Amino acid sequence: MELKQLYLKGRKSFEENSFECPGIETRAILAKSLDTDPLELYAHPERRVGPERTAAFEKLLSRRLGGEPLAYVVGKREFYSRPFVVTPDVLIPRPETETLVELGIETVGRMKNPRILDLGTGSGCLAVTLFLEVRDCEVFASDVSAAALSVAEGNARANGACVRFVSSDLLGCFAKSSFDMIISNPPYVSEAQYAELSAQIRHHEPHAALLGGEDGLEYIRKIAAAAGRVLREGGFLLLEIGAGQAESAERIIRGNGFSDIRLKTDIGGVKRVVKATWKK
Repeated sequence: MELKQLYLKGRKSFEENSFECPGIETRAILAKSLDTDPLELYAHPERRVGPERTAAFEKLLSRRLGGEPLAYVVGKREFYSRPFVVTPDVLIPRPETETLVELGIETVGRMKNPRILDLGTGSGCLAVTLFLEVRDCEVFASDVSAAALSVAEGNARANGACVRFVSSDLLGCFAKSSFDMIISNPPYVSEAQYAELSAQIRHHEPHAALLGGEDGLEYIRKIAAAAGRVLREGGFLLLEIGAGQAESAERIIRGNGFSDIRLKTDIGGVKRVVKATWKK
């Protein structure tokens, strides 16, 4: 079968199932199944595809049509213009989280040798990006999931980032006054919100990385209560938060001794990141 025939077959399948971007979806799956760059698909549409590669394409197509996220089907997602491997053990990096990492870069970019902790690293996209974007920094990344840490370590190696990975449940294992910045995209989806998420998210992405308790603020409370111990004087806490959580998150963080609390909106205009300064 020719490459263009496979493309037309995939595109038609996505169109019939009302996918928003059938062409993009098809090209991504073709590139994965043929182990080639998507741009190569334009150059040689007459290329013959053997039975093994055709079967691989059809298997991936079936997974995607069944509702599995494209990032898991092809095994990767771009974040801050870099490729990151993703598996069902980690959340898929999202564009709004780039707001968090941008503020992190801005916050410690002028510091001399800042020590940074990415708490609940998942795919490692925050830790890797910070290491590569901030000069002379020392980056630690923690997660309670061994499978997530394995993914993150692989992403660090692939992107040339020297990140120190630690197996830890929140902040208990870290020394007092050891970091200049703690940055985290914690679970912040409430139980009610989780029930309303798309089936694609609920059935495939790790619920432990999404659910933040009954009101979505459980981990924000835990992190705010513990962060002051491990932050240096004048250090920073940066958290991604959910839509509508800004006022509650600010109140929680202020109540735990932080000051100079600021909010940053994401590309959709949602108050997505809270930044606070630790003062003893």
